[in-house]
Amino acid sequence: SCGIRWVGKLVDGYQALIGGVPLVVILMVLYYVVFGAFNISGTIVSIMAFTLAFGATSGSTMWTAVDSVDVIQEETGLALGYTREEVFKKIIFPQARQQFTPQLMGQFVSLVKDTAIVGYISVQDLTRATDLIRSRTMDAFFPLISTAIIYFLFCRVLTWVLGKIAARFD
Repeated sequence: SCGIRWVGKLVDGYQALIGGVPLVVILMVLYYVVFGAFNISGTIVSIMAFTLAFGATSGSTMWTAVDSVDVIQEETGLALGYTREEVFKKIIFPQARQQFTPQLMGQFVSLVKDTAIVGYISVQDLTRATDLIRSRTMDAFFPLISTAIIYFLFCRVLTWVLGKIAARFD
């Protein structure tokens, strides 16, 4: 148990660091500082940054949900003769999943919206293309409204799809 405590502290530190720094800053630090000397595309760095951020927030969300299941549930499962792994798989995780699934869905949709910042590291995306159109046409209204509508529709469809997937689990 003592040998594993350092892993928990490392995970807590990682989640605190990633959760306490804006995603755009993480993206820029990875691109310009960590991988600045290497020839790595902005798209790969963006994937890494979003994976790190989503991993930290989703891990914290899942841990909180698992930790919120009453300890009596575990004790009852052990008293019935289940192993710790069986108690987790059959009793704790199904209850925790009902709590964290909606939150993870919301975090995933937020992650999709956060992709609008990848233009900071010269990755061509919808927002950057909108900015280029705006600078060439000197018209901000239609490009920005179009981008907003595209993001809105995409996130609505994504929310609907994730809701269908979550319903299948239930």
